[in-house]
Amino acid sequence: MISWLLDPFQSDFTQRAGLVCILVGILAPIVGTWVSLRRLAYMGDAMSHSLLGGIALAFAWFGSAAVLPGALVAGILMALTIHYLSQNRRVALDSVIAVVGSGMFALGVLILSKVDTTVSLTHFLFGQLLTVNNTDVWMTLALTIASVGAIWYKFADLTFSTFDRDHATQVGIRVQRLDLAMLILLAICVVVCLSTVGTVLTVSLLITPSATARLYCNRVATITRAGVALGVSEVLLGFIVSYHANVAPGPTITLVTTVVFISAYITRFATSDRTYVHHTHEHDHRH
Repeated sequence: MISWLLDPFQSDFTQRAGLVCILVGILAPIVGTWVSLRRLAYMGDAMSHSLLGGIALAFAWFGSAAVLPGALVAGILMALTIHYLSQNRRVALDSVIAVVGSGMFALGVLILSKVDTTVSLTHFLFGQLLTVNNTDVWMTLALTIASVGAIWYKFADLTFSTFDRDHATQVGIRVQRLDLAMLILLAICVVVCLSTVGTVLTVSLLITPSATARLYCNRVATITRAGVALGVSEVLLGFIVSYHANVAPGPTITLVTTVVFISAYITRFATSDRTYVHHTHEHDHRH
């Protein structure tokens, strides 16, 4: 059993892949908890698809080494655009997300179709975990540390503004800035997930581990910790299974997270009639 778990990490490139898996397993559930609580799952899906435009431009102009920076720029640009356009209440947020996200995705497809390369489009859509280099690892590490640090620093304000937006505004919390910061953190998380599961399957890592944790946990801090434990375990298990089964890591990781969620859901509701997740300030501030 031990050899089955450790065999995939004998080479340098699989060790780099394993490290990226751990970083993704940490960051995605932390950001995903807030994405879920703020009902931004659709935003996460659109963001992951829209990055294709930045990926395509970066790849066309600078080559594969610029893919992650290009995706990051595209994600931040989308976050700023959506934040600005959503200030007009005559246009619903989901409509703004759909327009901007589909437009950037279409741009990416068109650019990639004109780039003279042997790299398949699926290379970006479903991940490139086994091709990550040292630069990708360091960039992923830096983005993960910065994002986790920002959420830890603003944890109380995020909790307050998520569950009682009006009161948070009255006591001086800059809710609009937190909204923008959350969109930028979402963009960063999607970029971090890019190498692991690609643009198509990123939302699975964002939502599923924290959703599984919410079946059993009531407080934001507890949901986050449980989500991280699940995320790291699921991503590593998916990678190990993909290695032994000789299949693509990205879809395998997604299937593992899905199976774990369904199993946890069935188990939870087999032993209890209803599951409550309390959103009161008393519960959420005791972290």
